Amino acid sequence: MNRRILAIPLGIALVAIIGASLAPLFVAPPITSCVYLSTPVRFLKIDSRPVKVSRGTRPFPEVEYSYVVSGKSYTSTRTFCSANDVVKVNWSTVDRLFHDAENGAEVVAWFAPSSPESACISIDAEFDYSLVSHTSSQCRAK
Repeated sequence: MNRRILAIPLGIALVAIIGASLAPLFVAPPITSCVYLSTPVRFLKIDSRPVKVSRGTRPFPEVEYSYVVSGKSYTSTRTFCSANDVVKVNWSTVDRLFHDAENGAEVVAWFAPSSPESACISIDAEFDYSLVSHTSSQCRAK
């Protein structure tokens, strides 16, 4: 009699374990909607313009790049997605972008899915950029 009482909870636990382990086969993972999609760029021009800083000036990237979304080619010169006049810059990141761009690293442009013609290198007003290897494949343009 005690074995029957013990067997019922063990049976329930076994069914629960098997069900949980099989669930990923039948339940689709949640799809995260991406505010921006990424696509690799090919730099057409890498130049700089002087920007005033507290101790004189520093070169800031002025770039032109091409990218492809759904088989259509686009060209852009936009660095920032935001239209903010005030930006925050970590100069070592700027130096790294110059180096990566000049050495063929796979830098990505970001764009809103509804406007692929409006790509930019830095999404936020704090300058940064991404490489293909550091972006989620879920949010890459096709």
